[in-house]
Amino acid sequence: MPKKIDDHCLIAAAAEVFAERGFDGAGVAEIARRAGVTTGAIYSRYKGKSELLLEALDLSLVAHLEAILSSPDAAPTDILSRLGSDLLDKHGGEDALFLEAIVASRRDPELSEMLSRRLEDEGMRFAKLVEEAKTDGLFDETIDTMAMVTFIQAISLGFTIFRSLNTPMPDSDEWQVVIDRVISSALPTMTGVK
Repeated sequence: MPKKIDDHCLIAAAAEVFAERGFDGAGVAEIARRAGVTTGAIYSRYKGKSELLLEALDLSLVAHLEAILSSPDAAPTDILSRLGSDLLDKHGGEDALFLEAIVASRRDPELSEMLSRRLEDEGMRFAKLVEEAKTDGLFDETIDTMAMVTFIQAISLGFTIFRSLNTPMPDSDEWQVVIDRVISSALPTMTGVK
């Protein structure tokens, strides 16, 4: 009887190998060995390394993002504030995988397309937050939603690079002041108030 694949174990092994060896240096055979499965078992579930890398990213990044975005009673502006605060936290393995995916996507069109779709999905979730903030009267309705989403994603990508380079980070209280000011600049303007 064939051994049942533990998806979590397989993806964790893939994340480990990608972080250690990079996309080009990572082999499906090594991932299979660490996960305790055969390469055939992997190829029966995944097309190849590109899908494994994205699954590894999803396991870490998407789960992390989901924990922040799924606060049921939080206002959209509070969630955006938490996203901003979270940028200072260490994301070691997540950052390494994400940067590896970006670099590898320049040489692998299939990975590039899959990564673009993931970023679009993330952008749609951020757009929903911004639109909810507008609907709730928390954001100025004249602010372009896609411009705000691009701003959010650009800051996140920048911090991924900073953290990977061990760039000194600002004091968390001072950073929160900046985040709060950015968010407050998107508040609706009060006309006629002196």
